[in-house]
Amino acid sequence: MATKTQIYKEVLREYDALRTRKAAELRERKESLYVRFPRLAEIEETLSMVGVSTAKLVLLHPEEREKAMTEMKQKQQALQDERMALLAKNCLSPSLLKLEYACEKCRDTGYIEGTPCTCMRRKLMDRLYDQSNVRDVIKLENFDTFDLRLFDTEVVPAEGISPKENAQRNLKKAMEFAEHPEGENLLLYGGAGRGKTFLCNCIAKEVLEHGKTVLYLTAGQLFKQLEDMRFRNKEEEEPFDWDSEILDADLLIIDDLGTEFATMFTASELFRIVNDRKLRKRPVVISTNLDYRALMEQYSDRVMSRLIGEYTTLKFFGDDIRMKKKYR
Repeated sequence: MATKTQIYKEVLREYDALRTRKAAELRERKESLYVRFPRLAEIEETLSMVGVSTAKLVLLHPEEREKAMTEMKQKQQALQDERMALLAKNCLSPSLLKLEYACEKCRDTGYIEGTPCTCMRRKLMDRLYDQSNVRDVIKLENFDTFDLRLFDTEVVPAEGISPKENAQRNLKKAMEFAEHPEGENLLLYGGAGRGKTFLCNCIAKEVLEHGKTVLYLTAGQLFKQLEDMRFRNKEEEEPFDWDSEILDADLLIIDDLGTEFATMFTASELFRIVNDRKLRKRPVVISTNLDYRALMEQYSDRVMSRLIGEYTTLKFFGDDIRMKKKYR
């Protein structure tokens, strides 16, 4: 399994290869056009020479700098106008003579003023998904494969509805959330095997297909990454900023909350994540086997005031559908 440093270097090599390929494509287009339209090649060569000759003139006669610069701009404009007219006459786009970018924002460098571009973040996230096999999982677990037949139709007196009716409600809400996750958070709770993780995978696949970044971690993975980051040697190279991704990913999914080893650190970090993402208006989906009482006991009142007071809750109950699915 590749390390995060190896993944980062691999992505950078991809950007280098992409820029090289785009430059080669531009050369091929130009060569093809110059064969068909020799005047385009002449214009290109003259344009490059105008600047050189003007620079020489300014060096030899600095007192004529303004005049030389004005004449250079006029010549350049006249040549550019001629080139545009020639292209238009032959129904050709000016973009044929320009370098094309897969990402116009970062110009295929992966960075915008030293900050990773969205395209780079998505590439890194894709690699991490490939490493964790989540992509394979969401091929099988998605809204198209959500099977309501697995849920019982008998009404549970304490709930007032059947597990199937409840699953239908949860499915509808999850689909609405996945379509427009902005400004809302979900808390999925209930016993093991009721379909919470399956629904998390459904949401992840849908949001990914909308071109957004999704960070999907179990609670154990989440806090392990944060511990490693907090307590690692400060001199160690860490090109993939986990803390930034946890806070800035378009959607954060925390599965199996409560199964991690609970400490003051985990409670503090959970509050920080929930609170910071709220301030950044970044949605969170949390899945847990714990009920409200158990969550209260394991985490601080500050955390629970966020989760219970501000998250849309989806309760899961009924039989263990994993066993039903296994023996269908």
